[in-house]
Amino acid sequence: MQITPTSYVQLPLTQLVDQLEIIVNPFSLFPSEITILWTVSGNGISKEGTMILPQSVIDQWGVDDTIVKDYVLQQLNLTEETTPEPTNPAPSAIDGPDPIVPDPIAPDPETPEIV
Repeated sequence: MQITPTSYVQLPLTQLVDQLEIIVNPFSLFPSEITILWTVSGNGISKEGTMILPQSVIDQWGVDDTIVKDYVLQQLNLTEETTPEPTNPAPSAIDGPDPIVPDPIAPDPETPEIV
């Protein structure tokens, strides 16, 4: 795999970044390479540059843009954190026990029903 240097950035990054933006320049129907613009940013840091997608990446690129994102991250020597944050944390003992909800009272089968 050929690594193409970027135009406008000096890496490595000195801080954590949490945003990646990739803009694909217009290209012909059967391109041999595609130029993209990328920006990584985070808390007080922003870096940007251009990169050429090689034919090998273009050949694998379909409806899923993950191949392009993964290529850009690899070229920038960045990794994506894939551990999802819990959306509904498990209850703890501090929260206390679950409330007791009584079962509805079932009618006594021996008592006649009043209509």
